[in-house]
Amino acid sequence: MLLYDYFALQYSVAAVVVRRRSFGGEEQSAILKKIIWIKSFDTIFLPQYIECKHTGYIEVEIDMSKSAKVPRRTQDRRKTSKEAFQSLTVNLETIESLLLLFDSEEEMVITSVLRHLIEFVRRSDSNVDTLREKNVLNALKCKDFYRQLESTMIKRLSLSLATAVIENASKLQELDRSEGLEIIEKSLLFYNYEKDDICLEYLTVMLNTCVDDPQGANVLLKDEEFIDKFFEVVSNTNNPDTELHSFQILEKFLCILGLNELKELFAKPSFPINRLLCDLTCEFIEIRIAALSVIELLMTDTSEKSPFALENPIILVLGQLTKMYCDNLMPNKLEKLIDVFAAAMRNEHMALLFFELNFFDRFLYHLNEDENVKNKCYSLMVIAEAAKYPRFLERLIQAQTTEKFLFCLIQVELAGTHVIMGLNRLIKSSDAVKKILETYDEGILPKHDTMNIKTREQAAEFLNQLLTVAYHGTASRVIELHLPDILASIFGQPSEWQSIDLYMTLLSIMENLAQNANYREQLCVSEVLTASIAKLLKNSFNTSNLVSNIFRTLCSLVEEETVRKTLLDNLISASIKRGLKSLANVVKISVTNFIIQTTRFEEFICEYVEEGVLEALVMHQKHSFCVPTWNAAIESILAKDATLKFCIRHYLGFNDTTVDHDFFVSKKKFEDFRDLQIILRDEVSPLAPILVVNFNRPQHDPDFFIRVPRYSETRDSICYCRRPADPFLPEYLKEINDTFELLGLAVNPSKMRRIDFENVAKRAKIIAELVARTLSNDLKILDLNSREECSQHTVICHLKALAREAHTTILPLGSVRSGCQFERALLFKALADQVGLPCTLQRSVDGHMLFNELALPLETEGDQECSLETLQFMPWSMLRPTHVIDLMYNVGDLYPVQSREALQYLKLY
Repeated sequence: MLLYDYFALQYSVAAVVVRRRSFGGEEQSAILKKIIWIKSFDTIFLPQYIECKHTGYIEVEIDMSKSAKVPRRTQDRRKTSKEAFQSLTVNLETIESLLLLFDSEEEMVITSVLRHLIEFVRRSDSNVDTLREKNVLNALKCKDFYRQLESTMIKRLSLSLATAVIENASKLQELDRSEGLEIIEKSLLFYNYEKDDICLEYLTVMLNTCVDDPQGANVLLKDEEFIDKFFEVVSNTNNPDTELHSFQILEKFLCILGLNELKELFAKPSFPINRLLCDLTCEFIEIRIAALSVIELLMTDTSEKSPFALENPIILVLGQLTKMYCDNLMPNKLEKLIDVFAAAMRNEHMALLFFELNFFDRFLYHLNEDENVKNKCYSLMVIAEAAKYPRFLERLIQAQTTEKFLFCLIQVELAGTHVIMGLNRLIKSSDAVKKILETYDEGILPKHDTMNIKTREQAAEFLNQLLTVAYHGTASRVIELHLPDILASIFGQPSEWQSIDLYMTLLSIMENLAQNANYREQLCVSEVLTASIAKLLKNSFNTSNLVSNIFRTLCSLVEEETVRKTLLDNLISASIKRGLKSLANVVKISVTNFIIQTTRFEEFICEYVEEGVLEALVMHQKHSFCVPTWNAAIESILAKDATLKFCIRHYLGFNDTTVDHDFFVSKKKFEDFRDLQIILRDEVSPLAPILVVNFNRPQHDPDFFIRVPRYSETRDSICYCRRPADPFLPEYLKEINDTFELLGLAVNPSKMRRIDFENVAKRAKIIAELVARTLSNDLKILDLNSREECSQHTVICHLKALAREAHTTILPLGSVRSGCQFERALLFKALADQVGLPCTLQRSVDGHMLFNELALPLETEGDQECSLETLQFMPWSMLRPTHVIDLMYNVGDLYPVQSREALQYLKLY
């Protein structure tokens, strides 16, 4: 019998509404008793809730306005009616009025209000916005979601209403950080002690919404009690919603934790790794996806504390992933499954078990049976990751994976990055190389303009490897594709469009092609390409590896004149100076190597001197720490410019020549070589005389001819030349060569690479005698043992006379007729370099005197470095000075270094 009919029959009630209409016998009797008690009040009631034994609360709405009078017991009913407080029914039409009832102590009232608001929410999503505007969530937070009440129904209703508002606010991104933290704090108090499954579900949803903020997630992670309860809920819950949102919370935790925090989290015995692995094959796909996301993050940790450091979880996860793939448990989310599967293959131990436990065979069988080409090609990502281990290459080749990769690359439009990556790894096998080269004519190289940057990186790496295994065949085909224009286009694009790895691979391709002179010439035809690389270099100093690779590639291209001209036009010196001041040693090493390689070309030498590269090398040697090529770069520049080397080092060695260019030596010793640079660059005459050595200029250089107008109009202007003519030095050289020829001391062209040490002393004496004759005007012959010195006053007056005649103190060395140690040593070095006699030129500490040193075999027994047999085959740069030549006293005599005579000659004794 229906409850409504029974009630109407027995008590003549006009209108009764019961939410659930049919009950069992015991429940029906209990409900009727409750209704009878309610009926005793002759007024209209608010909706009532009656507790049932098995079904919880039910709602009964009674309308007594149309009911007939019910017979009452004469005494008891009247007495009860008079003594009881009459119930009051009020129609509430605003949310603000309902919120006032939140403070009620009647659980029935609170329950009715919450139910009414939930029904209001269910009608329309826009009603949630209304509740949020009316601050319903704040009202619930003030009541702590009625956590203090014992009524489970009220807790459920309160949390359900709060969850609806919070989820809607999160979607609209209107949940403030402080509000989220407040919700987390209140939810924590609830979560840690709550046992009701439905309440835990609502709390999990609320926490999942609020932990999008890392600060909120950190609050939860610091609460040990919550973590223990959370892991317990995840491991034991049977509620799918609770499970789904818990997995999502765990995923967000793993995303923000550092390595040490992850280790502490994994070390907890209650960590739900088994639940995660079991739910990979759950019946709900949303849970499978959430579990996959967590498993993928767990695989990134390879420490000993990782859940996958043990073999059993590894076997279980591989089995589950293989089952999901082979049983098609992810029909529309196969990419997600393959991504996780591929992440597993990045762990070498997982990959080893994947092959040893025959999971690979099951995977391969399903891959071969799959008729969906797109899914089949995407599944190859697992094999591509496994191919990075050489131990599995043979098995992969036997499984014909090379053919599968090539099929996807050629037949499938816009093949994935993993396809080319797999070929890059398989190319280490000779069998794979053979298969790849057989498909050359089928268009193996991708040509799509819409490829993403990762695919382009792998394609460039693939091309680079093809150049390694099949250089000529690949290089010729690549050049035919107008590679210089393609590279110019790529390097000319904004740097943010490309990646560092792509740039570095392309640079490596250019470096490989430049090994062949023909390919290098075709590659360097494009000036736009070189200009684009120079521009990229200027904007890449925040990436040291890229800068280093650019300089290394340019070293292989500077053989071409067009490249050198383009680099100089694009101010390569500015990038070099910036690189020398870099904090990265790899950049400084690459820059100095580039300087060493380019000093073979005169235009670069001039650039380095004029644009301050040499200055940066010399003046910033504090940056040379751990850069072994720094001094070598300085010497490579100075070796081509004897003027600056002597000004900086005050020394020219056996290998430093003054031939074929101007050599300027100042009587003044400069502490800063830039002072001499300024004098040579500006059109002024220096105060101290500067002597110029040049054997190839019989007339003044017109480009350095300076005219200074006179103040008087009746007189002509003064003319002087900063590169003066020197007709006398060639005459001196001819006289020496004639003397050598006469005495049989001429250099044998067939032995130019060797030094005639047997005749070094004889040849040196002839040159010394010529020097002494030439520079002895008005100077008397001195004795080595006397304390009398050369008359420097005579020399100074002579040089001033020459300066008045030439209108400048930049004087040709051949015009000097009076000279002491300084002038004589300079002339001796100049003539010795012309006739191939190795000697040095060195300035004394005070700067007023120059002297020359020669290398001769010593008579000391056992000295292998200076023996005649050794010195004959020793390069000039390795010679060791052994004797000082006398140009003043006993002209032509050779004094062993550190001997008394040598010290007397140097005025040190």
